Amino acid sequence: MNQCFYVLLYLLLEWFSDRRDAQLRFLREENQILRSRLDQSRLILSPEERSRLLAIGAELEHQVKSLVSLVQFRTYQRWVKEQREGREVGWVGRPRKIGQEIRDLTVRMARENPGWGYLRIVGELLKLRCSVGKTSVRRILHEEGVYPTRPDRSGRPDFQPWDAFIKLHLNTLMASDFFCKNVWTPLGKRQAYALVFIHLGSRKAWVSPATYHPNEAWVQQQARNVLMWLEDQGLQTTHLIHDRDTKLTAGFDRLFQSAKVQIIKSPVMAPNANAFAESWIAALKRECLGYFACFSLRHVDHIVQAFSQYYNEHRPHQGLDNRTIGPADKPKLSVAQTTNSVGPIGCRSELGGLLKHYYRRAA
Repeated sequence: MNQCFYVLLYLLLEWFSDRRDAQLRFLREENQILRSRLDQSRLILSPEERSRLLAIGAELEHQVKSLVSLVQFRTYQRWVKEQREGREVGWVGRPRKIGQEIRDLTVRMARENPGWGYLRIVGELLKLRCSVGKTSVRRILHEEGVYPTRPDRSGRPDFQPWDAFIKLHLNTLMASDFFCKNVWTPLGKRQAYALVFIHLGSRKAWVSPATYHPNEAWVQQQARNVLMWLEDQGLQTTHLIHDRDTKLTAGFDRLFQSAKVQIIKSPVMAPNANAFAESWIAALKRECLGYFACFSLRHVDHIVQAFSQYYNEHRPHQGLDNRTIGPADKPKLSVAQTTNSVGPIGCRSELGGLLKHYYRRAA
């Protein structure tokens, strides 16, 4: 009697052991499917994955209501019914029949117009008789790594590529940055600071006096001075670019904001974002300031202001087709005019001949 009981108990445990193993394999299969879909927002099982789950579920007589978690149990029961009826399992969703030309056109529109959303691109494609849905446009752009920006409350995109932003606001954009120069004094070497502002559209630059102490009161005074200079020059400014230097305090920004000038801070460790101011400072040091050893703040100011005046009036600028900013130096050439006869040429020099300006003398 006891022997029969032990045999029956052994068979019962073996039956539960096989069932437990099947349950573990079912859960392990679901886990592998989930791990393969971590980067996707929607979970759609392939026919092969569905077949593997059904094969393991068959060992459990499809009693998997407490186990299945990828889909509803009713969906699993539908799979079982379709399998018994011999239906062929296919992919879920509509077939993807978007040609390569439409894909390329969609990506082109998104890259050339960062502020356009998916619906705007759908509308533009519809104008060209290309019927593509919003979901398809989004899928194409995500596959190409292109993500249109969302507009803010004013309807403008909250982000633009930096070069596109510069081109769009060139005539009303101003850049600023600090530069420094070592000054030799009787008490030793000290560092002088100056602040430069350059109006990108006109290329005109304004430079502050040098100081040893660029504190908050000093930078605020320079903000007032440059605002008055902009008004005198008749230059419209809507944006100011500067880096995240702690010397440019919140009070400095508020003075410009009160004049309806928006502050744009360049990213951390990204000098190319403020390339115009960096280029001006590099030209100052390369063409002028690097040749001198300075012995006072007045000495620094004399050199810098001389270069600034030369830069604003007589220096040709590659960004302006090698023309000067000052209207008096802009030649008025006709197509038939020859340069064989130059005539009398004068030369005006500054800083001991370091800066030279050539001009035509009156006949």
